Amino acid sequence: MGWRGFTLVELLVVLAIGAILLTIAIPGYAFLVSGSRLAVVTNDLVTVLHLARSEAIKRGIRVTVCKTSNAMAVPPACDTTANWQQGWLVFVDGGTPGVIDSGDALLRVQDSLSAAVAVTTSNYSSYVSYLPSGRSQGPNGLANGTIRVCVDSNRRDIIINNTGRIRLATHTC
Repeated sequence: MGWRGFTLVELLVVLAIGAILLTIAIPGYAFLVSGSRLAVVTNDLVTVLHLARSEAIKRGIRVTVCKTSNAMAVPPACDTTANWQQGWLVFVDGGTPGVIDSGDALLRVQDSLSAAVAVTTSNYSSYVSYLPSGRSQGPNGLANGTIRVCVDSNRRDIIINNTGRIRLATHTC
């Protein structure tokens, strides 16, 4: 008994079934990509907020995370008219709160995010500062607030309480 090959009809049926399965599966991958993008941006923001808080406590001086329209500018500058998704800076803020003065040390730079990402805030319109006690403070003096990150219809809220601690919540945009 010998081996028999596939007929042209059998091969076409297998290819048709494969094409149908691919058209069903591809939209599911878009959901994975947007979920991954949301997780990456949220984790980046949480990481820099933790960095700012720990550096403020360690150094005994205010450390600020501010939004910027050009993170790669020399010298870097905070920009109150920018959007958070355009980028942000983390710096030791020894002078005017929320402004990079000549003696302030730059700790971290984040360039602009994907156009699919939207970042909005409450109480942190232009910056988030951490005091040496670890408490947070926005430009209006309020200690607590929320940073909302939206990708497609998914949203994660970074909620900062009065003591500067962070928790996350999931919502829809």
